[in-house]
Amino acid sequence: MDVIEKIKRKVNGFEISTKITLGYSACFVILLAVINLAMWLGVMNALYSPAEKTIRYSMENVEKIFGELEKNYSAFNPNAFRGAMVAGVVLRVADDDGNVFIDTDENYPTIERFYAGLLVDPPIFADSEFEVAQLGSALVYCAKMDYTHENKTVTLYFFRTITSELILFDDLEKILFTLDIVGIIAALLVGLGISRRVLTPIKIMNSLAREIAFEKMGGRIPLGDADDELNKLAKTLNDMLDRLQGGINKQQQFVSDASHELRTPTAVIKGYIEALERYGMEDKELVNESIEAIRSEAQNMQDLLENLLFLSRADKHTQKLHKKTLDMDDIISDVMNKMKKVVETHEVKLIKNEPAQIYGDETTIRQMIRVFLDNAVKYTPAGGTISVTSAVKGKKISLSISDTGIGIAPENQKKIFERFVRIDSEDLVSEANGTGLGLSIAKWIADSHGIAIAVDSELGKGTTFTLTIPIKK
Repeated sequence: MDVIEKIKRKVNGFEISTKITLGYSACFVILLAVINLAMWLGVMNALYSPAEKTIRYSMENVEKIFGELEKNYSAFNPNAFRGAMVAGVVLRVADDDGNVFIDTDENYPTIERFYAGLLVDPPIFADSEFEVAQLGSALVYCAKMDYTHENKTVTLYFFRTITSELILFDDLEKILFTLDIVGIIAALLVGLGISRRVLTPIKIMNSLAREIAFEKMGGRIPLGDADDELNKLAKTLNDMLDRLQGGINKQQQFVSDASHELRTPTAVIKGYIEALERYGMEDKELVNESIEAIRSEAQNMQDLLENLLFLSRADKHTQKLHKKTLDMDDIISDVMNKMKKVVETHEVKLIKNEPAQIYGDETTIRQMIRVFLDNAVKYTPAGGTISVTSAVKGKKISLSISDTGIGIAPENQKKIFERFVRIDSEDLVSEANGTGLGLSIAKWIADSHGIAIAVDSELGKGTTFTLTIPIKK
């Protein structure tokens, strides 16, 4: 068992090209062995079968002659047996004392010599009714048949040699053995060449992959013209590298943007603290202003951190949603009523709110609607209008949130759902100073509920976000 384990460990340490070559060669050797065995069985059967058939045919002819003798024994002619013998078959007829009185080939080895070389274990292909003797380098087949006439019995011996066939078989064995050796060597060389040629692109991929560092991911594996598995693998790896690079770029941008967003409130808080330290606590107006500024910036930082945690959980797929049947009209009505109480600088209108049920998470659905409403307020000058319409259209709810604000340029409409992206007007920079994460969160919530978002906006005239929400079946 230890030897087998050592062999396994040794083989596992080989290169893939070596393993492929050895596997290919092993299959080739097994195939050669099967072919050689089949040829050997076929040749051996071809050697012994003709000998047996010629002897049996000669015996049948002799039986016919005996049949004619029974009718007219006086017409017996010993030479009749010679014509009954198939070429290569020798007949000897002997009496009970062993005296041979009919011999079709006097130069053939004697009966005594045949039995002196008789094989105790004949070849597996030899018929059990036949006797086989080894005479020098030749094999001799023998079959016996008795004939009785007037109480006198004689024994007929039918001999057949297969010497020339055995010589041919020996020569064939040598040729096949030589061809097998040449074939195995050729299989090893061809298998090694093919495996190395096939695996060369993989080695190139491995080399290039090692050169592509985490900080330097601009390199890509060159693609060939062939539409094979290796080219598809190279394309897959390049796509994976593109995704990794995109993710790293987004991560770096995310860290940079988050640092930037946190730098402003911390700088404000630090500035007010230094002012208090410098001028003291006697200036009540300064103290109140500082407390209000610190409170406002702390709230902004808290909002930013909560949004960052939300998106972090979303990215990790750990943000839990507790979905259930919801009355969408009740949610919209409740959010709008609260919005009207909070917002005094704008006109907030719920134009239409048709009853409908959806299947979703109530907390995040409310959060998504508030994001669009807050954005509408931020990017709409004071005195502007924010209107909401909810209507059932087939199996969907069409929820439109419109404002009369600054609008979004066409080239920026695809960017608004990216993190930390804010499209500000110079008039509203101070008012629309959000984190730039709200629409990213709203987009994630919408995607998690199968909600489609459409944007229709014109600079200086306003923006309409239309949410197409599936109705609960």
